[in-house]
Amino acid sequence: MKFLLSNVLSFSCLAAMCAVGLVMYPGLPESLPTQYDLDGGAGNYLPKQTVVLIMPLAYAASIAAINFMVRYSPNKFSMPNSQRAMDIIIFGVGILLLSLHLGIMTSLGDGDIFQRYFSIGFASFLIVAGNVFGKTERNFIIGIRIPWTLASKENWRATHRFAGRLMVISGALLLFLSLYTASLLTTLGLSWLVVSAVYSFLFFLKNERAS
Repeated sequence: MKFLLSNVLSFSCLAAMCAVGLVMYPGLPESLPTQYDLDGGAGNYLPKQTVVLIMPLAYAASIAAINFMVRYSPNKFSMPNSQRAMDIIIFGVGILLLSLHLGIMTSLGDGDIFQRYFSIGFASFLIVAGNVFGKTERNFIIGIRIPWTLASKENWRATHRFAGRLMVISGALLLFLSLYTASLLTTLGLSWLVVSAVYSFLFFLKNERAS
């Protein structure tokens, strides 16, 4: 029961994935594309029975795996005060996977439709996860795990608070742009990660190098 309560948002999203699959299943063609190239060409067709299960199963496995790793992390990285933040971040991942789930089942070979669902899902993930990103404690599972953040609590905290703000701003921008175009949105959406890594290094040079 404690496991369910501490992951209530994640399981709610998982239930939504399953419900969407059940509702849409009767109207789906016998096989659907699950991959699209840069030009929007469809490929890797799978039976619809597999398509409606693949995202929910992947998400359920992710919830179980992340919680297992959190529970059995070394004491130094046990994150006793990050459970709520972790649940919200995993929920954000679920929103992204739900968008991909919908995109695969509704695009039917149209790369533009799939890309739009992906863009909206990715933007939503950035906004949701960014709001709590700065509240996570040092760990080896979720976050910007580079030498300077893993070596210093202060660097981890400063970098993730900075990254969280960038994620929310990037997500809001992507969500707005996705209404008009889906091109280059992935590149724009990942720019916050590069900027945050540079920020972490600069924080190290300014505040920690001497020690």
